[in-house]
Amino acid sequence: MHKLTRRNVIVKLTGTGAALMCPAILNAQTVDLDWDNVPTTAPIGQDRLINVDAGTSQIEISALQPGEVAVIARPTTDETYSATGMIQYIAVHHRTPDQITFGEANDQAGTVQNSTYFVVNLVCEHRGKAIGITGDPNVPFACTDRGSRHSSNYNASGIGVSGASEGDSLSFPDYTLSVEGDQMILQLA
Repeated sequence: MHKLTRRNVIVKLTGTGAALMCPAILNAQTVDLDWDNVPTTAPIGQDRLINVDAGTSQIEISALQPGEVAVIARPTTDETYSATGMIQYIAVHHRTPDQITFGEANDQAGTVQNSTYFVVNLVCEHRGKAIGITGDPNVPFACTDRGSRHSSNYNASGIGVSGASEGDSLSFPDYTLSVEGDQMILQLA
């Protein structure tokens, strides 16, 4: 089983106005991102993903604090992920109290197993490009393709609020969340 630790943090790049985001543990702080030259094939911070094998995986996510996001990468044969190099990127977002309230009012029926943890595929519904983590608690997900006909932004329930995917929803992996003692376990099918 994979386990998240508090050692994984955001590394701010001094003087650039940008942040290199470590998706293993990511504080949802508002950051001013320069989206120029961001690859569209993987989420921002791709150098420090939690890599798991294809198929069933267990990840212990108890270390996530409210507002933090873990990104998990696993190989797939599903053509939905052809624009991301046949890698399925999955975000686990430990929601803040405000995001939990928002989610309880706006989540799609049957897609969220636990209102505290939002689990979603990081692939844009428009053209299948990777989704990046914005750090904005109201719009935490955005397509890495920021072209004038793209630029999809998604709220904390995974619903497109602007850009080419406005009104569309991010997809959801096949997963279960369970509590084992004092641990929260994410199982990917």
